[in-house]
Amino acid sequence: MATPITPQELFEPGLAARASARLRHRMLDQELAEGANPAECPQWAARAAELTKRSSRERAADQIEQLVRFSAERHRVRVGPHPVAADRNRERLNRLAALLRDDVPLYARGLARLQIALSDGTGPVYTDRDGRALARELEHVHAALIG
Repeated sequence: MATPITPQELFEPGLAARASARLRHRMLDQELAEGANPAECPQWAARAAELTKRSSRERAADQIEQLVRFSAERHRVRVGPHPVAADRNRERLNRLAALLRDDVPLYARGLARLQIALSDGTGPVYTDRDGRALARELEHVHAALIG
């Protein structure tokens, strides 16, 4: 078992931890989404701090809103989310974007899971043909965000 990090490291991760977290963000997101405790590792703490920042939440909300608009826009060659999945989950996605923009505290575990969902080209955002798999994933994301 790892030695718990100090409160200083938890709330103000050092430069080395922040740099490592930026380089390894995909792996750290996966670990946080699976339940890793940010208090046990400086890199987890740094990634959790990054995910929960207002600017990161705003950026994620922007990505969701872009996803919702994607199917209504004309695209020549650009690959994007599956239009049926996004259309059938429009209301859920809009509620999720609003939650991210709200001032309510959200758990890093849910924010990490959301980042994975938004960036995984093999996930339901991009491959779900009927919207059900995306609906389930959004339910899991929402539950993890609010605890």
